[in-house]
Amino acid sequence: MGAWTYYCPLWLGALLVVALNETLRGAFPRLTAEAQWLVVGLAAVGAGLACQALMIGAQGAFAQVLPLPRGRSIRARGAVGAGWLVIAGVGLGGVATLLGFEEVTTAALVIGGLSVAAWAGAAVVYVWNIPTAVRDFAREERR
Repeated sequence: MGAWTYYCPLWLGALLVVALNETLRGAFPRLTAEAQWLVVGLAAVGAGLACQALMIGAQGAFAQVLPLPRGRSIRARGAVGAGWLVIAGVGLGGVATLLGFEEVTTAALVIGGLSVAAWAGAAVVYVWNIPTAVRDFAREERR
């Protein structure tokens, strides 16, 4: 998988928000034009990062591999657990954001807390499995 393919969800998520900028700017009519475009820019970055996180979560949950720096990766159960927690964190965070915009404050706070807990769990699983990570594409030693 090349860099363009790997980071494609990041760009596609951001471009989707930019394509819907008129609707998003219309949701904030009291703001100045510059502030509305700032909201669009921040939403584009957030959507891009959410799409990228979903791709990484799906890679862990379904392909059972999560990348680490310097050519190593977490495999099997650790990758699956962290992947599903990332997916849950993104999904619950999106639901909490939508509930917050609808001013359903208590539910937004509870679901937002669950999102934070899922992200924290994913981080713990990820860090816990770093010592067991295997080297990818290692050269075989010749005897």
